[in-house]
Amino acid sequence: MSVASTLDQSSHRISTTSQAAKPRASREGLWLAIVSFFVYAGAAVYLVYGMHYMAGDALSRVANAYYVLFSRDPHLGAIGFVWNPLPSVLELPLVALRPLFPSVVTHGLAGSAVSAALGAIAVYHLYHILSKTIVVPRTIRLVIISAFALNPMVVLYSANGMSDMMWIACILGTYSGLLDFLQDGQLRRLVSAGLWLAAGFGMRYEAIPFGFMLILAIAVAMWGRESASKWHGAAIIFGAPVVFASGVWIYFNWLIMKNPLYFLNSSYGNLAQTSTGAYMTPAIAAADHHLLGSLIYVLRFGELYWPIYIGMAFALWFCFGKRRDPRAIVLVFGTIGTELLEFALLYKGSLGEWDRYFMEFIPNGILLMAFLIFKTRSMWALRRSLWKFAMLAFMGIIVISGSVGTVVALQQTSLGSPDGRVIDAAYHHQSLKGTIQDPFYGGSSNVVSYANQHPHMTILADTFIDWPVVIRARHLNQFTITSDYQFNSILYNPRGRVTAFLVPRPYQVAQLDAINRAWPGLWAGHVPWVKLIKQFPGTIQYRLYKILPSAP
Repeated sequence: MSVASTLDQSSHRISTTSQAAKPRASREGLWLAIVSFFVYAGAAVYLVYGMHYMAGDALSRVANAYYVLFSRDPHLGAIGFVWNPLPSVLELPLVALRPLFPSVVTHGLAGSAVSAALGAIAVYHLYHILSKTIVVPRTIRLVIISAFALNPMVVLYSANGMSDMMWIACILGTYSGLLDFLQDGQLRRLVSAGLWLAAGFGMRYEAIPFGFMLILAIAVAMWGRESASKWHGAAIIFGAPVVFASGVWIYFNWLIMKNPLYFLNSSYGNLAQTSTGAYMTPAIAAADHHLLGSLIYVLRFGELYWPIYIGMAFALWFCFGKRRDPRAIVLVFGTIGTELLEFALLYKGSLGEWDRYFMEFIPNGILLMAFLIFKTRSMWALRRSLWKFAMLAFMGIIVISGSVGTVVALQQTSLGSPDGRVIDAAYHHQSLKGTIQDPFYGGSSNVVSYANQHPHMTILADTFIDWPVVIRARHLNQFTITSDYQFNSILYNPRGRVTAFLVPRPYQVAQLDAINRAWPGLWAGHVPWVKLIKQFPGTIQYRLYKILPSAP
């Protein structure tokens, strides 16, 4: 007997109707996804060429794929072992076109194409959920899909190449498969959920606590309704892909970087960056090692989609006792799971101030509100059509107002919301070139021009900070970069092997630059075997030092 048999009869009737209409629904969902892709791709073109805006972190992931194919030592390990590798892996085929279309790298269009595709997949998964498991009337379903697909933050992150929307697509894919399994017991859908969770780990480390909470959700949903062996088996099938994926990742960190936890404790990772104090704000400082303060800080980001508060309160009522509903359990536990890592990092004082870390509140809030509409549909069936229409209209307004609330929330500096400036500029058709939102704002353009004018100069550069220079230079092989096999050897023994070191001012996260760590007195002029060639103006203040014959 599957968990589906415990659901109410009206749910079964709606599910049957949904199955009959499945081909039409699938086509409709596919068309919505296709339209969404073109909307996001168009937004990407507008951001890059209309606003001169490119997300720095997204460009750095494209840069990792670029090193894999075009560096001095092309190899897959050049993709890096700090951030999750799947975004860069997906970008590889597009980055391969760099000789023909340089913009796929220099403007990050490879990343934008991947995030647009994953944004469209997220729309398709959401449509599938709303037409099969959390079934709502077609009109309100289209309203909900539109409220999600056109949410300003969803559009921005589906267009800018960042991993956040890619991760959300994996969240919705996981929900879709797991909800299907709990409704009709199809193992292939459980396997699908597990594979999407594993893909999510390839995007973001939040997949680990998210998967853990969903395993608990499986146990709670099936407890007392199935034998222990069945929910044990379901948990193993669901969790096996992400365990395998994380094991492979740890193994390659150990094999190549000689440290199985390099992604966690490397000199470039999140913990190292936040330890410099570069991202500390009064709000984060107040939450540092303060449980209640950390919880309040996280919950405040629910303002990114404010109806989540209503939906969560309603869904909690259906998590326990005789009214227990597997859908509510999955959504509640999943919502908690998506924010557990942020909560833990915040408590340790190791979280950046970016609002994108809490974007998951948007799809989770949408689904929780859809669940509210789904559970109250039987009440509408007992009323006249006018009452039914009024209720649908009211619910639709709340769902839409959540996306309007996203814009308002992004303007609140107390939430640490750098994306508010970008969205505001987009509405007012303003260029962001030369502003702090410009990834080349730090002065790298001057370095690129100088390197292009001196093509025979060979330069050692740590791409943790210097990637804006490297991806735009005319000759990548002019640079020995972090992923090259001989980088560390040349770093400590540069004589006769490179002409110069490119060094950023050792301020905030630039302190983690490999040259600054290896030769901490170099910037201050305390290393006798280098000579300053040129200093470049800008916020980063690059310096180029010539390697003298007295160098080691």
